[in-house]
Amino acid sequence: MASSQHVSAIDIGSNAIRMIVGEIHDQRLHTVQKFRAPVRLGKDVFKHGRISEEVLHEAEETFRRFAEINRKYRVRGCRAVATSAVREAANRRQFTQRILKTSGIGIEVIDGIEEARLIHTAVQREVDLSRKRLLLIDVGGGSVEITFSENGMMSATQSFPMGTVRILQMLQKRKLPEKGLKVVMGEFIQPLSRYLESHVGHAPVELAVGTGGNLECMGRLKTEMLGRTPATLVSLQELTEISERLEALTVNERIDELNLRPDRADVIVPAVLLVKTVLRQAGVEKLLIPGVGLRDGLLWSVADHLPASRA
Repeated sequence: MASSQHVSAIDIGSNAIRMIVGEIHDQRLHTVQKFRAPVRLGKDVFKHGRISEEVLHEAEETFRRFAEINRKYRVRGCRAVATSAVREAANRRQFTQRILKTSGIGIEVIDGIEEARLIHTAVQREVDLSRKRLLLIDVGGGSVEITFSENGMMSATQSFPMGTVRILQMLQKRKLPEKGLKVVMGEFIQPLSRYLESHVGHAPVELAVGTGGNLECMGRLKTEMLGRTPATLVSLQELTEISERLEALTVNERIDELNLRPDRADVIVPAVLLVKTVLRQAGVEKLLIPGVGLRDGLLWSVADHLPASRA
């Protein structure tokens, strides 16, 4: 009988640090447990260009815990990647060195193309992408990844520096209320519009696929706010209804009435507005939310490169 092995993956985003532990058994990969630490690296990076000592310390504590989880599950392989916040931090080397010293976990700082490739891998394991032209949307704290997939292959991808934490920082910098989101986003939108226009024109997109915590939250809000199912498929019209209801609530009311985490309650409105903008400009009415993201693609990349073992 084949023995099982554990692998793990860590996604160091701009709004949170996420970990997933998986078990490989009979050449299949099963999710064992998921963890999330609300360490907002983008808060300081998008404002001051570097990770503050306070946030660095929070990240060290998180990685100490993750190292213990790796030991507990006796993981055979662990891959940790950092995206836009760490990419842009002036002290990113200090950050990766301190995490390595604290936890023994090495961090790769990846670009938007590798990020999109890993997300595409995760989606491909959940959704049949063959014989279809799809648009993949991943909304993070620092960036938005837009990828076109044709017949199961990535045909184009681009990363745009208009993530939710970055947009919130711009609002605060200009001392604007949440109602000023459309003004701030309007200044970012041109490159995104040009990209979508150049790739949508020659053939229609059948469906959009949304990944990441913000998108999963939108699916949950559909069932809780609108009383409709399934949470895995949301229409543009439903997103419009959700955004109108969210905008009518304060951040504290979203936490109390909708049971949203504080670090989700403030970013969810810019996230919904971003997704609505992409869907409209791409001419897509439906959004599939398969419940996977970067860390799932990472986990597969670890599992695929693990030497086969025999019991």
